[in-house]
Amino acid sequence: MWMSHPNLLFDARNVLGINEYSMGHYNGKPYRDMHQLRCKFITWVNGFMQLRRQGPKIDLFATHFYLGKESKCHLDQWINSAVIKGVEKIDLDLSELFCSKLFQNFSIASENYEFPYWLLATQGRRATVRLLRLASCNLRPHCCLKGLTSLIILELKDANISDEQVDNILSNCSLLEELNLHMCKDLVNLSIVGPSLKSLRIQDCFRLEKIEIRSINLVMVEYIGHSVRFSFKNVPQLADVFMNFTGEERLVGVTYALTRLANDLPQLDSLNLLTILAMKMLKLPENIPTTTNLKKLVLTVYPFQDEDNLQWISFILKAFPLLQKLQLNLFSPNYIKERKEIQRLLLECPHKHLEEVEINGFYGNQHEIELLKYVLDNVVSLKELVIDPCQKVHRGCNTWVYQCESSWYKSRLENAREWLHKEVPPTIQLEFR
Repeated sequence: MWMSHPNLLFDARNVLGINEYSMGHYNGKPYRDMHQLRCKFITWVNGFMQLRRQGPKIDLFATHFYLGKESKCHLDQWINSAVIKGVEKIDLDLSELFCSKLFQNFSIASENYEFPYWLLATQGRRATVRLLRLASCNLRPHCCLKGLTSLIILELKDANISDEQVDNILSNCSLLEELNLHMCKDLVNLSIVGPSLKSLRIQDCFRLEKIEIRSINLVMVEYIGHSVRFSFKNVPQLADVFMNFTGEERLVGVTYALTRLANDLPQLDSLNLLTILAMKMLKLPENIPTTTNLKKLVLTVYPFQDEDNLQWISFILKAFPLLQKLQLNLFSPNYIKERKEIQRLLLECPHKHLEEVEINGFYGNQHEIELLKYVLDNVVSLKELVIDPCQKVHRGCNTWVYQCESSWYKSRLENAREWLHKEVPPTIQLEFR
């Protein structure tokens, strides 16, 4: 069956029968010799790929195992065999992360494998690879990039690649629509120019200082990492942005996202911002720069502390006067503090366009109720209000998961539910999830 299967995935489980539950056991016995296990893995895949040459077309070739530069000749042969069979997707995860979970107390240093992009365009054949996903591999393209010209999706994680090499790829891969860069430590001043690029994701590139984006068809940007300088030029279709600032300068990043980003991107339609800081630390300007296009704001507040002054919600209603959808993902501490009297002096700010409000992570705490009351008092056109005690967590790529905490808050939430049914007018559709 494997000999005719179009999707080939070689990992510890499929090749050696090892999974995370084995925890360092192979054939029922403790296993600590990673070098010997690596040899077994390579021997098995070598034999299979020899036989697979007689089979039909290969759609996906994936290898997830701790291999490095010393295994180059074998990896090159496997990739070449897959290319000859017309492979369209190549996925190499050669990181040690999963092996460190499976095998304790092993230590085997390895340099990253250099991915042979030139093999993707064999002599007399056009390039067929549309998706290339590399983790713990190096990609160092030079002048001739025939093997990469068919790419539509490129994902690099923990790859040694420079600013110039990224620019070289974008200049030569005119079909590239999606670029993901994760933990690429050699990037400093990144220039993103791609005629077909639609989606850009950058995460935890810790040396990065500046990102300049000039891509006429770009529609979505996702950035996770420390605060950097952004420059947006000729991005008329960029309407969807996700940002999650980490590190010591995350306050600077969050302030930029709330005060200047929408002015740098006047066509911005949807902003998803994850804040990992106490919102009372924000120094928001009194002279609020308003934007005329933002229609949807998703704001994750982590942590949402009971001493929060709530000035940020007033700022949002003033800064985004045409906002239609507001989603607040709250992460209040799951323990009860001694109740404090907090003086919250919030100015009235009637908002005429906001119609849908969703609040996740709502436990019925006093500061959550005051936040909700302010929204109800000021959002004069509200049509739909959704309340959910489960916390909503963003996992990237526009995917979310819900985390429901213990039931300690349920009695408090019941009181809040009764209060809401009294406070919310019948013209507003109220939904408890």
